[in-house]
Amino acid sequence: MSTPQSALIDWNLSRVTRLAISAVAVFLALRLTDDFLPGLGMAIVLAIVLDIPWWLHTHYVAQFKEK
Repeated sequence: MSTPQSALIDWNLSRVTRLAISAVAVFLALRLTDDFLPGLGMAIVLAIVLDIPWWLHTHYVAQFKEK
């Protein structure tokens, strides 16, 4: 199986969550800004802020499984 096929077929919870976070960040950036560069900056900041809870959850679960 080629790399693009495996990237499209191999979906897990982490990938779906990151895709949803990115979509929400872009949607909010488009709604809150008018220009391209501020919108791009806003999308990046929102993606980082919205991804922090998921990142904390996955690291907490990984630490819990190690113990």
